Formats: sequence, C-alpha cells, structure tokens
Amino acid sequence: MKLIELSDYTLSPLGQGNGLNRFYFDLSKGDVCSIQADLPDDAHLFLKAIAMLEHPTDGVYRFMGKKINFLDHRNLLPYKKKIGYIATDTSMISNMSIRENLLLMRYYFENSLSIDIKDNVKNLCVIFDIYDKLDIRPGELRPTELQSAIAIREVTKSPDILLFERPENFIRHTKFDLFAKLFKEMLLSGLPVVFISYDADFVKKFSNRKILISGGNLTTVSA
Repeated sequence: MKLIELSDYTLSPLGQGNGLNRFYFDLSKGDVCSIQADLPDDAHLFLKAIAMLEHPTDGVYRFMGKKINFLDHRNLLPYKKKIGYIATDTSMISNMSIRENLLLMRYYFENSLSIDIKDNVKNLCVIFDIYDKLDIRPGELRPTELQSAIAIREVTKSPDILLFERPENFIRHTKFDLFAKLFKEMLLSGLPVVFISYDADFVKKFSNRKILISGGNLTTVSA
C-alpha cells in the first residue's frame, strides 16, 4: 500500500527555484529516494511539500489513502507526527530547554507534563555528546550540537517517513559514521526515506529510487 501519494501536485516557486508543476509521486515501505535537482531550492521545496510545510496550489495529498485537508493546520498535526523532517530550516522552540523540545510532541499527544525522555533518546544524547546539555536552551548550544539535537528529536519520533537534507553537513563529521549506522538500522525496518545529499557514496550506498527535478518537472527512476 502507498504510504503517501501526491497527485497532479503543483507548488509555487521557493527562493530561486522554478516551482513544481502537476507531478505525481508515491512512497511505499522500503523506498529510499534520493533527490537530484537542477536547482537546490526545487529539491528543498519538494522535501518541504512531503513534510506538509509547503501547501500546494493544486493537487491532492493522500496519507495512507486519506485525503489531506490543508485549510486548518490543526488537521495536519497527527500526520506531521508521523513524518521526521531533518533539514537546514528545521528548528527548536527557543524559550524551551532541549529536554522540553525533545518531549514537545509527546506532551501534546499524551496530554501530560510529567513524562521524561525515554532510554533510547538518552542513549542517543550520550552518543552525540549533548546529554549534559538537555536542560539548557537551544540558543546556548553550538550549531553542531543543535543540529544533533534536532536529528535526535526527529529520528526518535519513530516516524513512518523520514525526510532529511544533506546529512553530510547536518551531523558533525566525527559522528557521521554513527549516524550512517543508525540510518542503516532504520532502513532494515523498511522505513521509507526521501533525502537530499551531495555525497555520491552515501547516495549510491543507500538509495533505491531517484527523484529527478528539472525545469519544474519531476520524474522518478530506479537507482
């Protein structure tokens, strides 16, 4: 069964991009898609569209067969919970601690402020050297530490889909092999992934589909 399906989808341009015109895209369990685009802004636009962060000017988005209504952002929250999004424009809430940011989605859906982070989250915080910084605010972290915290938050949502942009830049180089190992373990579970990477070895190693974007047109081919 298709996890997501975008039909006759049209997106207005972002930045210096062309936008995307009436394309079709679907994603199923086991798909690992790398994006190759003439213009970086078009690749980023497509990633944001799957994350429901860019609304279409035309077309239909279906998640597990259910048509998504973009008119009320509250309708999107249960679906966004199922999508991990790690990108250059992903952020944390500045007036909350790192711990609170990691727990924010659980606060909302479990309706409790007494919960604490789970052991798997703690373990990743230790591995990526931010465990002793959980109770400070995002602005007090170094950029690489903040990036690690964002990646941990999105991965430990146990998403149905993972989207990420340029992992080779997002995770510190000293920790990149650890991230690649974690990523490989997620893929073994069949987690569908869409990513942008300029690391040819990473793309070759992990992707089984290619998304090609040129002149506002989108096509997919086998990797």
